[in-house]
This record gives sequence, C-alpha cells and structure tokens, in this order.
Amino acid sequence: MSENTFYSQKFTIRANEVDTSGNLTLSAICNFFQEVAGNNAKELNFDITDMNDQNMTWVLQRMDINLNKSLNWREIVTVETWPAAGDSLRAYRNYRLLDNTGQEFGNCLSYWMVLNIETRRPMRIPKAVLDTRLANRPHVTEVKKHRIKPFTEKGFEKNIIVRRSDLDMNNHVNNVRYIEWMLETISQKSAQKIRNFDILFMRETFVDDNLVASSYKADDEHLIFKITNMKKQVIALAEALVKA
Repeated sequence: MSENTFYSQKFTIRANEVDTSGNLTLSAICNFFQEVAGNNAKELNFDITDMNDQNMTWVLQRMDINLNKSLNWREIVTVETWPAAGDSLRAYRNYRLLDNTGQEFGNCLSYWMVLNIETRRPMRIPKAVLDTRLANRPHVTEVKKHRIKPFTEKGFEKNIIVRRSDLDMNNHVNNVRYIEWMLETISQKSAQKIRNFDILFMRETFVDDNLVASSYKADDEHLIFKITNMKKQVIALAEALVKA
C-alpha cells in the first residue's frame, strides 16, 4: 500500500471563491475536491493523464456533500482525501474539510467510474488502482443506494448554453458547472443554508448544448434539482437539505 494513499492540502479562500456575503461557495468547495483528488491520484499514478495513456478516463458519478457551517474570505481550509474500497466498476473517494482550528466542518463521499475514451462506455477499474485503496479506513458518510428521482412539478427554470469555458480535460462539461447552474435556480439565502447536497451525474454534455436547470421546493427543508437537455433527457439530478 502506497504511503501517499492519504493526501492533505491547505487552501486560503480567495475573493472569487465567496458569494456576495463573503461566504465560501459550494462550487468552490467542489473545486477544492477536484484539485486534491487530482493531486492524490497523480501521486498514486492514476490521475487523468495516466489514465488517458491507457485510453481511459475518470468520470464522476455521484457526490454526497455534508456541511455544518460556512467559512469566509481569507480563512484557511484543509482538505483531506483518500480513495476507498468499492467494486470492480466503481471506486469511492472520501474528503474531509477542516477549518483553521483543525475542526471538521464538512465532508464528502464521491463515486467514480472509469470510461473508455473511444466508446464512452464504463469499464472495469484497473487492478493497479484497486490495489491502492484503504480498506481499513471508514467512509466519511454512508454509501447511498437509492437513486434520486426527478420531479414532475413545475419549478423555477433557467436556460443554459454550454460554453467552451464550461468544459474540462475530458472535453465535456465540468461537474462543478452543474452544481453552479442548479444553485442559480434558488436564492443566495437558500444556497447558504444547504447542509447536504447529493448530486447524481447521468449524461455527458458538450459545447453549444442547450440545457435547462430547474429546482423544486419539496418542503421547508428539502430542495430537488435537475438539468435536462433539449431531448428532455435528464443530465443531472440533486437533492439538498437546507437548514430551516
């Protein structure tokens, strides 16, 4: 087992990572997750460039994010991460968020799959990747088995045209963009109250695609989100729990 399986990195919250009230945004947190995951995977020799050499790439299937408070501009965030046990088709990655006192203020469990670049179909995870997992370290939160169900009620909608700047190194829309688009359908006040955000990524989207982001308030504490394309196919779904 590699000594680098566990990884930690500090970030100073920048002005472009906070909202108009100076609070660290959910999308900025997810960008931290992307950065530490990539850096850890590079140390373990299975980051996106290593995978591309084998005609494979990583794709994010799900993120289950928990937060119990917000941090502000110029505060220090430490993000800890490690890959964890899964099966031959899905890998997990854990994250812990620590404030400048070392107290945990959030965590996330992410679900990953390996995609064949040419066929765009899932494939078995390479043995070298499976061998790096931390079997004796528990997940930060339970693995969720249920599928998020799309809502049919009329919610608030926003139309989106995918730009080149929305794409990542896989040449499809970066997962953080979906979160940003979903949160654009609710008020900033509601976004600041989110304590759990569980998002499921279902289809790829590409430059110039026309999408619709929408949200529905199930009750005072639960929000549901979806993004669809012009064929009415669901691209991503999410559930959020907000502090009452």
